Amino acid sequence: MRRTLRTTRGFTLLELMVSMSVGLILLGTALQLYVQATKATFVTSQKSEMQQDFRAAANLLQRDISMAGAGALGQQGLASNSVGLPTGAGSTVPVYPCSPATCNYVNGAPVAFPTSLGAPYLYSIIPGYDLGIQLNATEGPSDIITVAYADANLSLNCYSVDVVNATTVIFQLPLTASLSATCILQNGVATVPALNAAGTGLQAGDLIIFGQTASGIVSDIATTGVTDGTKYSAAYLVHFNVGDPGHINQPTITNGTTKQLPIGIGTLSAVRLLMITYYLDISPVDGVTPRLMRIQSGRLPAPVAENVTSLKFSYDVDNNGTITTNQTSLPAGVTPNMITKVNILHMAIRNQLKGIAGYQGIDLQTSISARNLTMGQEYPIAGSAY
Repeated sequence: MRRTLRTTRGFTLLELMVSMSVGLILLGTALQLYVQATKATFVTSQKSEMQQDFRAAANLLQRDISMAGAGALGQQGLASNSVGLPTGAGSTVPVYPCSPATCNYVNGAPVAFPTSLGAPYLYSIIPGYDLGIQLNATEGPSDIITVAYADANLSLNCYSVDVVNATTVIFQLPLTASLSATCILQNGVATVPALNAAGTGLQAGDLIIFGQTASGIVSDIATTGVTDGTKYSAAYLVHFNVGDPGHINQPTITNGTTKQLPIGIGTLSAVRLLMITYYLDISPVDGVTPRLMRIQSGRLPAPVAENVTSLKFSYDVDNNGTITTNQTSLPAGVTPNMITKVNILHMAIRNQLKGIAGYQGIDLQTSISARNLTMGQEYPIAGSAY
């Protein structure tokens, strides 16, 4: 009987080592591809988030600057595109930007309004060269910028103005049949909204200008009911009491205040002005993150975008036909009413990942036409001076 031997032969140690080496190489390659894909996704998401923040900040800034002077500040000779502020013996220097409690938002201190011939004015555009915080030693202090334009959401021009005294004004709504030609309602709005309507009505801290000669900060507003059923359908009592943090309400001063308004009902017009300031600060949450801030009239400041590390402007001016470009600070003899274009020299946004993967940065350089001021320069009122 013949027996057959069967043997089972396995892998040699060398074959196992080669197989393991090849496997490890494949795993390492797969891991490397996975890590690279993860990093790419992280970088893309960081860039997308930063671009979204940057776009929102840039769009808001450009919109406000392009609206400077709209529907509010007209030609006033040397003070065109501006409104006079309290001035004269015994007056307190008016300051900005202010909320209901304080004006100390830019470097912990208020900012004084620019002056013309020694008197302070609120201009449609107010440059703030080197007034902001310093984040970059090479670049120096950042800039701030302030713009002002009429609030088209409030139909204050539909109301007649009854000046009671230097601190009290009654806004009366004529019957629909007797509304003035200056009463312009928004599209789709059939009747004049109540002056104290929630959200859109007058609020404490709002800035009102009267006939482009005087201004006041609203202290409070209350309805007084119907004053005359044959002429007016409603009336609202508005106070401009002394004590606002920006020193706009100075009822004992004649120049640039509500005291200079004629008592009684006349042809005086009024408009709510949006006065908006952009500046940089440091987030109080972590004490590190720089932010672009926006403060409107007497409201509290609101962050527009985080990680904005630079804000610098220059200005093109038209001095009675002489065009000067890229002025970082206005030269002697040039006032803010001569500005026709705002140049964003440098607005940079960075994320917080410096030194590690995903760190991104964007810089913006662009120019924004102050269209209302430009039109005023191109077609000045006959007989007026810049």
